[in-house]
Amino acid sequence: MDDELTALQARICKVLAHPKRLQIIYALRTGERSVGELAQELKLSYANLSQHLRILSEAGLVEARHHGRFSYYRLSTPQIAEACDLVRRALRERLTQLGQLAHANNKKQEKKGGETL
Repeated sequence: MDDELTALQARICKVLAHPKRLQIIYALRTGERSVGELAQELKLSYANLSQHLRILSEAGLVEARHHGRFSYYRLSTPQIAEACDLVRRALRERLTQLGQLAHANNKKQEKKGGETL
């Protein structure tokens, strides 16, 4: 069971590895959106957007509802957006730490440079 779950998680991570797909996830977090709304907001062609939505749908991350000529998409589960938020928070924290470390190293280098003059 754990192996199957890990394989599924890896597949989901691979699907989410594309920046446009992450943008779609974030756009859908507030609720159902039409393809036209998504295309306009994300500045994607209908063909490109449809391809990304198909991949997200096949992975079980989004669901479609068709009404006449129009298609509307929503997240299958809001937890996927929460998981993306968690990764984003971890990345921000890491970047902040790296920035602080770089700043401290620059200060040390400036101090060393001043001492040798």
